[in-house]
Amino acid sequence: MIVTDSKRALHVRRKEIEHALLAAIDFLERSQLAYGEFRTYAASDKALNADCRFDSSPFVTSFVLYSIRFCQDSRIRAMTTRGLKFLCAEMERNGLWRYWSSRNALHDVLPPDLDDTSCISFILNQHQQTLANRELILANRTRDGLFYTWLAPRAASAPHWANEIRRATNTSARTLFSISGTLENVDCAVNANVLLYLGECRETQPAIDFLKQSTSKETICSSYYADRIALYYLLSRAYYNGVPSLEETRDAVIQSIITRQVRDRSFGNALLTALAICTWLNFNQPQSALDGAVAYLLRTQSHVGSWKRIPMWLGPASYYGSEELTTALCVEALSRYLL
Repeated sequence: MIVTDSKRALHVRRKEIEHALLAAIDFLERSQLAYGEFRTYAASDKALNADCRFDSSPFVTSFVLYSIRFCQDSRIRAMTTRGLKFLCAEMERNGLWRYWSSRNALHDVLPPDLDDTSCISFILNQHQQTLANRELILANRTRDGLFYTWLAPRAASAPHWANEIRRATNTSARTLFSISGTLENVDCAVNANVLLYLGECRETQPAIDFLKQSTSKETICSSYYADRIALYYLLSRAYYNGVPSLEETRDAVIQSIITRQVRDRSFGNALLTALAICTWLNFNQPQSALDGAVAYLLRTQSHVGSWKRIPMWLGPASYYGSEELTTALCVEALSRYLL
């Protein structure tokens, strides 16, 4: 257990964290593919073992690039440049992205979606690459102003944007999703990621209200994220990056996180612990409360600098994640803890 009330202990802890971060960036630098992607794996079990396979997607790369920007390391710039190049290469008409990359045989099975599009657009904006996809995203809303997950021509959309969406989506995929009822999916985590990109404005107010209501419920309101702590991370990330009205969710989120901490001071595993730490810091809570959780991350880092492959989201496979994703989130948590 880390002691926090002596200068010597604080010095030792900082050195240990800095060493862990160096090892983690070493791992991420080695594992980044030559064309810029950070791997995603898909499997049929929560341990990401059964039928586990590489499943090329731009989504993990967008999360990795967001998280590593908090780390002060000279290698981050080159890694980010390669990652951005990959994301740009995957962009489709009107600034849209699909979950599966063009390198994946499943690429055309799914239509473009707002989860990938919003997370990637936000990252590109952070690096001074402006996209003209705002109006197209706003055209993919319910009559109540919430954002659909999947891009599809909607009756409420202006004819121009409905035609643009029709050109950007696969007819067979739209038909399949429509028959299954999935095409009308409205997901709180996806709405949080749209808010991350679009920010707080008149058009996004219904989504903000939706998230406020969602955090007051104990049930998970997302079909795509494996644990409610992931939703808290996405919600708090949107708040931290320019959606101040989400501050109203802070007390409920923090209280829920507190109840999730277990005897070893983790939140169940390294991924959830990193997400919980980042959520805590996004809401400007005291760092000293995180000492035990940080100690857990330091104990569970592997000898090659990575953390365990743990699923963060769900889908047809049914579980998705990677060592790269877990490690990047741990880098974010540890880097911000030091600030």
